[in-house]
Amino acid sequence: MEAAEEKPTSPREKDEKTDALASGPTGVAGSDLERRAAARLVEELESKGRSARVQEMKIPASESATITLHAALTLAATLIGMKWPAIGATICLIAAFSFYSERGLGLRLIGRAIPGRRTGNVLSPPPGPAWEEVEVILATGYDVPDSYPVGEWLSRRFSGRLTTDRILFYGGMIGTFAALMMRAVGIEDTALSIFQTLTAAIPLAAIAAQVDRHLAGTPVATQEDLAPARDVMAAVREADDQSEGDSGVAVCLFGSEYSSAAGASAFFADSRLKLKQGAALVNLVRGARASGPEVTGSEGDLMPTRMNPELAAGSPLKPKMVVLRNQTAATIARRRGLRATTVVGRGEAGVDVLLDASEGALPDEEEKE
Repeated sequence: MEAAEEKPTSPREKDEKTDALASGPTGVAGSDLERRAAARLVEELESKGRSARVQEMKIPASESATITLHAALTLAATLIGMKWPAIGATICLIAAFSFYSERGLGLRLIGRAIPGRRTGNVLSPPPGPAWEEVEVILATGYDVPDSYPVGEWLSRRFSGRLTTDRILFYGGMIGTFAALMMRAVGIEDTALSIFQTLTAAIPLAAIAAQVDRHLAGTPVATQEDLAPARDVMAAVREADDQSEGDSGVAVCLFGSEYSSAAGASAFFADSRLKLKQGAALVNLVRGARASGPEVTGSEGDLMPTRMNPELAAGSPLKPKMVVLRNQTAATIARRRGLRATTVVGRGEAGVDVLLDASEGALPDEEEKE
């Protein structure tokens, strides 16, 4: 009797056989669990024949601390403005400019006064000359988003159109500045007093929301949190196999991705990083279960950044274009002049769109188009 013919093993099936990630979950930005997860990600990449390294990066203070600081400055401006309206308006304008710069443009101003933290980016290939030949970067985060009850409720209730940042900036800061400027030119009436009271309540509510965020505690981390990293590694494995190891694709698994893309911000701000002209980044975030994959047309809240969804235009799955209110690694890469988009998807379909977008970013594909 002839022996049964052995069925060829696909790259994705091989990935499931050796899994260093099964030893534990990841954690919130800057935590010990996040650092342990980074070490396991390196081990997993090396088991797939790729050299990898954890790059330690210093990142800003948490999103919650930044919001609280600027809200407190706005509230202080209101109180000072009751006696000295011009001084209060000046403080409020400085706070608004700093908040917009930090939350909208990623440039730290007043937030520099808050001590930062450390995180780790998992890079393959490791930092060095090899990055000068990289044509496509496949990226995702591996940390866990911290609990944010108010932010999550606003996102669900208003489909992401109304956010804490927008309420604080437009209602609290700009509103308070307008009220104080009217007082500075001698306007005093009941309507203005009521308006100023309402604008003062907004930074108070923002501070309360951050306190509630802190009291919500650390979220429970699960193996599902590492699913985007698994999908990115499966995609790069297929790309390597198809090109016999010379795919020109790099992997960035960013730490603190869900903390305002802090790991990506530190990575792309490194002056030693040399990237090939025309390089592109394709990011991945976990989509809803049973939903079709999507690509982002713009990302960001206060200052939306236009993305490059055309990278996935040739995909047979025809992903639709969506808007993300939060910024991701793709947002940071786009601001640095790279072509970038984020795939919102999961599982086989998400991996396929990742591969299609990375192929669409290659120079030979662009020439064909």
